[in-house]
Amino acid sequence: MAQTSALPGSSFPLVLDVDLTPNPVCSGDVRGRVEVYDPAAAQRGAAVEWRVRAGEKRLAGGRLDMAAGIGTAEFRIPFDRVPATETALQVDARIAASSGGPAPGRYGKVWRDRVRRGCDPVRVASVGDSVVWGQGLDHDQKFPYLTGQLLGRETGRGVQHMDYSISGAVLDAPELPAGNDDAACLRTTEKQDPDGDGEMEFGEVTQQMPDVFCQLEKAGAQARAAGHGLDLVVINGCINDLDPFFGIGIGVTPGSENLPKAVKRECSGIGAAAENPAKNVPYFSGAKVGYGGRGMQAAIEKAHSLPGRPKVIVADFYYALSRSSSPIPVRTCSAPGVSGARLTSCKGALGRVAERYEQYTQLADAAYRQAADAANEASADGPYAVAADGLFTVDNALLTRNSKVWNTPVTDPAFPLRTRACPELSPTPAQCLSAAVGHPDIEGARQYADAFLLNPSVREWFHLPRQGPRAELDVPKHVHVGSEVHMSVTVEGKPPAAGYRYHWYFGDGTQRETGEAAVTHAYERKGPWLPRLVMTGQDGGSVLVESTRDITAE
Repeated sequence: MAQTSALPGSSFPLVLDVDLTPNPVCSGDVRGRVEVYDPAAAQRGAAVEWRVRAGEKRLAGGRLDMAAGIGTAEFRIPFDRVPATETALQVDARIAASSGGPAPGRYGKVWRDRVRRGCDPVRVASVGDSVVWGQGLDHDQKFPYLTGQLLGRETGRGVQHMDYSISGAVLDAPELPAGNDDAACLRTTEKQDPDGDGEMEFGEVTQQMPDVFCQLEKAGAQARAAGHGLDLVVINGCINDLDPFFGIGIGVTPGSENLPKAVKRECSGIGAAAENPAKNVPYFSGAKVGYGGRGMQAAIEKAHSLPGRPKVIVADFYYALSRSSSPIPVRTCSAPGVSGARLTSCKGALGRVAERYEQYTQLADAAYRQAADAANEASADGPYAVAADGLFTVDNALLTRNSKVWNTPVTDPAFPLRTRACPELSPTPAQCLSAAVGHPDIEGARQYADAFLLNPSVREWFHLPRQGPRAELDVPKHVHVGSEVHMSVTVEGKPPAAGYRYHWYFGDGTQRETGEAAVTHAYERKGPWLPRLVMTGQDGGSVLVESTRDITAE
């Protein structure tokens, strides 16, 4: 697992955000804006020097007086200085020398992006919670950014990515804004969005709002204002509506005791009571505002209604915890507001946390598939949505032998940002500081993006060439729990040619790699399960084959 070696103090002055408009650029200058974050420099009345480089070539730079914790500077890159092809861009800052004072300081953490010429980029918007936000990751390490980057390269168009997600967001807060009026979100401002552009520069600091529907509203407003459409929306949501730990993991939060009913209510938008039973819980919980409301199908349909009628990828949930994880310590129940009977219940339920998380992953992914299928069925302009899987297994969860999530709260790239921002902006600083734990790390985010680019629907939408044969997965519809199930893959009704490697993902969090076009597997629980297979040829090309139906075990 890749980790950062930067200490919190060495990252500052920290470049919080860089906006480049347009990028790629067809003609004219690229207009840029850089935001530098350094509360300590502001307290000293210091100034910073910032620079924009493409390789060793300096494209822009300047000096900025830090009158507040965040300083903003604008710049332009003339068209004749914009590279013709995709080129790495680095932006960083340092404390400037003062008259008669010490020499300039060391440059802080580098903001990395890409710049190029181009007239028709793949435009990607991402909305959702901490999973889409990429808790703990730098912006160029997050899977929506990487997905767009891969699409831009394979199509030759380049990419423009706009991120409206925020850690902690609920799918729908039915009473916020008043009357659940999404358009009213455009009149609200959030402290995590200091420049008011709808993108959450401080999205690392958890907050339930704006919910996913508000994020979509802002994405649509910005696209209309810019006069362009979107090609793709990457979306997720509903885990915070249930409460990730005290709801999903422990079942203490009211309304979360029965996990299948809770997922149906929050992810599918079906079955909410008239009154929110969790609205007054005395601890940090998304269920306070996220109980009930619209489900994922409504969010998918709203995403597709944005300018350009974009395609929609619903990012399936991964295994944050599993029974392969090390034991969960009892101290995880020690949180403000959890005491008395709740504390006793929490400690007694710890043994079920991993199993409930596995169950949530299965239930949420099934709900996402159903929502995408229903949206496609109701569409007047053909299928446009897919619930795409990151091909994670139970052995990629927290504290496992092949973990692809952050296992500590201090080794991720965004930890330096949280050390300053959480005490300043979060009502629960301790929770905020440790929020990256259990989220996909650098390798996990890359796996999401790579898996999305294998998805047959995504490749068809963007006219990407096939990387393997048109294969079909043959699986039974009904099986018995504990019994061996036979699965096989065929090409035009025949076994595939020799030389392929077969990576089977059984849908229950387990996987196996073989050199044969058939395999057996026993399911321990009822499901439903959706098997998938990645076939890799001798040339290295891979193709994803999905079952056309779920398996239900009885």
